[in-house]
Amino acid sequence: MQSIDTNNEIPKGIDSTSKELSFDEKLQLLIKALGSKENINSITHCMTRLRFKLVDESLVNQDEIKKITGVKGVVLQQGQTQVIIGVEVEKWYNAISNSSTNITESSEPDSLEKGKLFQGVMRIVAGIFGPVVPAIAGAGMLMGLLSGLIATNVISESSDTVYFFRSISVAVFFFLPMLVSFSAAKVFKVNEYIALAVSSAMLAPKLIEKAALLKDVGAVPELTVLGVVPIELLNYGGAIVPAILAIWVLSKVTPLVDKLVPSSAKPVFTPLLAFTVTSTITLSFVGPAGIWLSNGAGWVVGSLLEISPTLTGFVFGLTRPITIVFGIHHSMTPISLNNFALYGKDLLMPIMCLGNLAIAGATMAVWHKQRKYVSKEESSITLGSGVTAILGITEPALFGVLTKYTKALMTASLAAGVFGAISVTIDTHLNSYILSSVFSLPAYLSGGTQNFIQAILGVCGVFVLSYILTLLFVKLDDK
Repeated sequence: MQSIDTNNEIPKGIDSTSKELSFDEKLQLLIKALGSKENINSITHCMTRLRFKLVDESLVNQDEIKKITGVKGVVLQQGQTQVIIGVEVEKWYNAISNSSTNITESSEPDSLEKGKLFQGVMRIVAGIFGPVVPAIAGAGMLMGLLSGLIATNVISESSDTVYFFRSISVAVFFFLPMLVSFSAAKVFKVNEYIALAVSSAMLAPKLIEKAALLKDVGAVPELTVLGVVPIELLNYGGAIVPAILAIWVLSKVTPLVDKLVPSSAKPVFTPLLAFTVTSTITLSFVGPAGIWLSNGAGWVVGSLLEISPTLTGFVFGLTRPITIVFGIHHSMTPISLNNFALYGKDLLMPIMCLGNLAIAGATMAVWHKQRKYVSKEESSITLGSGVTAILGITEPALFGVLTKYTKALMTASLAAGVFGAISVTIDTHLNSYILSSVFSLPAYLSGGTQNFIQAILGVCGVFVLSYILTLLFVKLDDK
């Protein structure tokens, strides 16, 4: 990878939209539009977005960023500058982070700045779960496909094949605290491998065995360490909130012990004390508190569903496209994962899929109208964005099409709200985490044939409703 010289000028006669630009030249343009490399404090990415923490956001030239070929849009949200790339986001991220731009990262996560609590929490959630989603989605899809093959009698549930693939997919969710802790370590700026060590301590097989033995003899599953510290032996398999809290504690313990340990002893005693102290605090207090918080969150969501499942589904569906626009859609991930852990199923993830298909339906309706009034190139871009949304990547459709036509975004949201209400009311659910795509529909078979049919009808219905509403109420000059 050659270095990016942000001081070089782009050759005259080539603008930011020219197809003659090389990939490195596009990166030069992006960094300049962000206010130069010195203005970039840190960079992370999710499945479709580069997320920049800048020194001064007023230096950002959004118009220039949007002109760069390959960039789908830009959003200033949650104290971040989010550049929408799409499926090639990792290529752009690696090129920038591995280049000689000397981009630095802040020493503190500064995610919970005074007066910006909500922005900070959303930034933490996005930073942690964005990189983890592909792994858990892959394992979830495998579980869903197995259920579909078993339900359709393609393969026997008692076969070695099912036993093997089910075991490896379930393992991902059992060791989810380790995946989350590694990602959280990057957000909280601590050593990723000590973070993994702490999360592995939470999943220690010996402690799980000890808890089982104590329960078998009717004793309380608890240990007393150093004669005074109580350790409640809980099963943290799949627990994400305790893992996040544990790494937050590690981020506070590490600099404290680093100050106390002499320089010559730091290589040995800093990791020793950071791991030991954090693991003890986590297993004695923070972990159980995290389990309590998880159960409380599950109770809140469950209560809302009991009070009015229809209204709950409508609100979640109505707001789904908007949360993607503002980059806070990852806030749904821990809620859904918590529902899987507590109840073995989730009613909210199907709404995410409905939201994506609603976005696709509105985009395809805009394309239908554009064919007569705009250039073939522009309409083909809209068509490609609609197809991409059907496959689960909605940013090109949202930022390339629907944010230009506000009424189209509203019709997509309304359609998602209507079918979100229907989906929850008739109990359309998932039993494992998957990507919100039409390719994920076989996973609904794990909930039974009726559940699968409901999912099929839902995605078809929301697409058609969004398409029709957009045709009826959106004109190409409604921007």
